[in-house]
Amino acid sequence: MKTTAVYSSYTAWDLALDDDFVRWVKNPDATDDAYWAQFLTDHPEKAATVNEARALLLHYSFAPAATDAAVVEEIWQRVQDFRQQQHNRPFRRLMPYWQYAAAVLVLLMAGFFSYRYFNPPLNLVATGPGEMRRVTFADGSQILLNQQSSLRYNSRHPYTVQLEGEAYFTVQKHGHAPAFTVRCMQGDIQVLGTSFNVNTQAQQLKVVLEQGAVQVAPVNPSIAAVKMQPGEMVVTDGASLRRKKVNTQWHTAWRNNQLVFTDAPLEDIFTYLADTQGWHFNIDKQVLLSNKRFNGTAPANAPALLLQKLSTIYQLSIIQRADTVFIEKKEK
Repeated sequence: MKTTAVYSSYTAWDLALDDDFVRWVKNPDATDDAYWAQFLTDHPEKAATVNEARALLLHYSFAPAATDAAVVEEIWQRVQDFRQQQHNRPFRRLMPYWQYAAAVLVLLMAGFFSYRYFNPPLNLVATGPGEMRRVTFADGSQILLNQQSSLRYNSRHPYTVQLEGEAYFTVQKHGHAPAFTVRCMQGDIQVLGTSFNVNTQAQQLKVVLEQGAVQVAPVNPSIAAVKMQPGEMVVTDGASLRRKKVNTQWHTAWRNNQLVFTDAPLEDIFTYLADTQGWHFNIDKQVLLSNKRFNGTAPANAPALLLQKLSTIYQLSIIQRADTVFIEKKEK
């Protein structure tokens, strides 16, 4: 195998066309895992490139079809007819070469029909701003796709899906069937039967488990896969992973576009907004949050309105600049 330095200048497409990289993504083993883990250690700046190349490969699948026997038989018959026409013509010494040519032709045509399903088109479900769509599989498993998200799956093998954006999964449990798998740029999620939320925005994979069991495997093989417990959230960017307890209802409230807070500490609300919006909170030391709790509702898709409501109720100056939210005591 090449040294890791060889890949340091590769683009995502270069990696996606490299045989060793393709083998690792499609059929990984311990040796390949160790090699690419070392590559990411040697070249941490290429983590995003590896993630992109891996996502490119996982968007395509190979499903060979059976050779069409009738077509092959027709080709062979035409070759036999041609040989018969040439039987009484000069240059009979060339006849054996026609047999070889015929055999090659048959093999080429058989190969063509065997590979005619290479890269079969995937079903694509996509949503625009303010739009949600539901996908239901034959076993009753459902996926609710949030706005500005996309889902791809092969109708022949619908229990491996690729997600970009956010979706809520309700997967039926089948003890005899292969695990349901959600593939994202930052890692894979293997599901046994459960309800959970997946968000791949802001270059991170965020999984919130309501019930059941899932396992999250980051794209970097040097990071061990983790089995989640209900009430947990796992966050990974492909190069690192962290897990913590969360209020799962807040993270899945987008399904009904309504957040309901009951005796919720403001600290927890700000943590929730940091997790879901990627915001950073700069809170002045004079602002005491420990004794402040909020009861009320807010639109799940309008976090800025929630900040306005908290500002009015608790007399806080809340100013947002880009992804940073500054909170101070409001001057009287």
